[in-house]
Amino acid sequence: MLGEFWRYTDLWLPARVIVRLAEDVGLSRSAVTTALSRLAARGVLENDGGGRASRYRFTSAARARLVIGTAQVAQFGDPSVPWDRRWTAVAFSVPEKARDVREAFRARLKWLGFAPVYDALWFSPRDRMEQVQEIAEGYGVDDFMAFRVQDDAFEGRRPAIIDMDEPPRRYAEFAATNEARIKRLRAGDADAREAFRMRIESLDEWRAFPWDDPGMPYELLPDDWPLLRARETFVEVFEASASLAERHVREVLGELAPEAQAGVVVPAVL
Repeated sequence: MLGEFWRYTDLWLPARVIVRLAEDVGLSRSAVTTALSRLAARGVLENDGGGRASRYRFTSAARARLVIGTAQVAQFGDPSVPWDRRWTAVAFSVPEKARDVREAFRARLKWLGFAPVYDALWFSPRDRMEQVQEIAEGYGVDDFMAFRVQDDAFEGRRPAIIDMDEPPRRYAEFAATNEARIKRLRAGDADAREAFRMRIESLDEWRAFPWDDPGMPYELLPDDWPLLRARETFVEVFEASASLAERHVREVLGELAPEAQAGVVVPAVL
């Protein structure tokens, strides 16, 4: 929620505003305050003040990561992104005594669209060489090898890196939920608060998909793969809700923190 409309600024946002907006998407006050504390402890947010006067903003490092993460979420499932018919492979070894590093490294590979074919041999259908080097350096992983492979160079089968059952079910459910949202938005039946909630809920659901789907090119997927339908409904909800969602955020800020309105940016196009 914060990343959607507050990632472009270093202005402080009062905790009372965050709590109010989070309540509008169904989160409890206690859950929000706990989440804020944890995000601050992890260096995602920085805190100024305490109690009811507490204020938050993203750290500069978090804003930089949000730029990368937001772009990846926006590009996921985009049929206009070309495939160069090459794969990126990563082989690595991290000792048992550095298990935390190993798990963190694997998690970052997964977010980049990698999936394991064998225990320590991971593949992505996209060019991720630069990012692999960056995360290996960031986690201090020295024993690794990354290389590109032509799709027609495999002997035997291609890397099987996607579940062919669970993602299609989730995409179909997501699309059906979004179609109900689109119907209300098109009909003008949703007020600003509801449009804000629709936008955040749809975005929250969509951004989870790249964790479980490496973003296979459509050329390698069945013709009836439902990701494209899911993406089209997501884009429509995202764009149709923009002006109403921004109105709601500005109304809340106008009531609780007028000085923070200058920091609000709600993208109208994905």
